[in-house]
Amino acid sequence: MSKHDLQKEYEQISVPQAALQERIRQGMEQGKREQQIKRPKRLRRLIVSTGLAASLLLTSTFVIPSFATAMAKVPLLGQMYRPFLEQENTGTAIGQKQLATNIRQVASDQGIDIQVIDAYYDGATIGMNLTVTGVPDVKAEARSGLYELFKGDKRFAGTETKEVVQFKQVNGVWQARIEYMLGETKLQDKIRIPVVLTDVFGVHGNWTFNVPVKRLPVIEQVYGTTVKNPIYRTDITLDRLIQGKGSTSFDYTTRSPKKERARVELTLLDPSGKEIIRNWTKSSESVKWTKTATGAVEQSRLILGNYVIPKGNYLLQPSLSIDINTQPIPLTEPLPFREQSETHPLKMEITSIETTSEQVVVEFSTNSRSSQFDTKLDIRNLMYLLKGTEPPDGREIKAKVTVLDADKQMFRATFQLPEPSEHTREEYYLETGYSNTLVNTPLELQPIPFTVD
Repeated sequence: MSKHDLQKEYEQISVPQAALQERIRQGMEQGKREQQIKRPKRLRRLIVSTGLAASLLLTSTFVIPSFATAMAKVPLLGQMYRPFLEQENTGTAIGQKQLATNIRQVASDQGIDIQVIDAYYDGATIGMNLTVTGVPDVKAEARSGLYELFKGDKRFAGTETKEVVQFKQVNGVWQARIEYMLGETKLQDKIRIPVVLTDVFGVHGNWTFNVPVKRLPVIEQVYGTTVKNPIYRTDITLDRLIQGKGSTSFDYTTRSPKKERARVELTLLDPSGKEIIRNWTKSSESVKWTKTATGAVEQSRLILGNYVIPKGNYLLQPSLSIDINTQPIPLTEPLPFREQSETHPLKMEITSIETTSEQVVVEFSTNSRSSQFDTKLDIRNLMYLLKGTEPPDGREIKAKVTVLDADKQMFRATFQLPEPSEHTREEYYLETGYSNTLVNTPLELQPIPFTVD
């Protein structure tokens, strides 16, 4: 994700910009202190409309670098909006039903005492409630803690998570909740959760816990219902339902072409097609991804927190997003240059690239229309010129786009260079915006009917 898109996203969210910028700065500094991270390859931008911006901050750690994925390397963004979405938290329902197990573990460091009051394991979600005393007086944006789950635990190798927990004061007591959605294929009945907090209210230290949790009684219902979508070469199988005391989970499998990564999100509908819950607020966990001789298989789990599904008939409406690997295009690339997915109707074609020492002019066509794909995203607004394929300072040049032929969807993008260059065609590369638009232009698949007994 580029700085342009992050800027756009937090400007759209109704959170004080100064506080958000401070959170980002702190997260960057904390991330650098905690570990040495190599600069990642360019991440796919996730652009969202204003209405979805806040909820998509909690999107999945699936195969596409969405907000949660991209921001996993910047600690103070991972769960930033969870305090404002308590209604989506499994622990809310567990607390109301008084089903959490008392723990009373205490860890002390740097004059700060942290206590794990209780913990819970519901369906495919584990969580715990904390209190903290002895904290310094700090600004609201610093009232958080950096924690890590399953560090060094071989049972959960590859699934460890480093996140931020937000503290809030209730009746004079600082409280917080850590919640984590399990991505294992086979869920255990009992787990000990290694937890370590390394930064609390801006104070560095070590607060270590080993929290035992026992799974609350669940009801599991196996389906194995497959709905085929031959046009998009994607089949979805609803494997099972896990009904906990404060959450509902769906395990499902996606089969798609192996050259393209298919991301499927589900919306829960009633029999008439009316939306009950859309999983933008709590998205799917990728449980397992494998390649086969003919395609790719993705096992995923959708967890709906603070929601227990009643008995009855329902539909799950899949929404398919396609992610393809693309690279910045050299300006010396033979033309015409076409980009099109194997399964998605979106396409674009570059017909001309002209360069001078001061500017680059690109002519292209695309079938990207808001009315056609029901999206506000548009390739023509997502084109960037890069100096090299990975500029050290992240600098990108945005185009001024003019319409050449509205009916044929033909456009001209003009990039003004920051300084004259004698070797423009060799130094600069083009990022078309095709893959960004593609991944953010979902396709509606056939709904999956099921019954809860």
